[in-house]
Amino acid sequence: MTVNRALENSLMDAPVRVDVVLGEARIPVEELTSLSEGEIVELENRTTDLVDIYVSDRLMARGRLVVADGQLGVTLSEIVDSRQQSFA
Repeated sequence: MTVNRALENSLMDAPVRVDVVLGEARIPVEELTSLSEGEIVELENRTTDLVDIYVSDRLMARGRLVVADGQLGVTLSEIVDSRQQSFA
């Protein structure tokens, strides 16, 4: 397959949204609305669990949270093959 280099180069400059999902919490609306600044909402995941990394709403990878120079980041641990994901 021949790759159109001009198309490939322009795609490399296209912005994409990257979301890192740290975890989820299910709480009643009443509890949510009564939260005040500084309160902690406990997530279902542990700090040692892998986080999901979505690119344009598609699960692409999983990784671990890291702190470097005071900044929160993610190191990639695995790339997800979306062709092997089951759709229930």
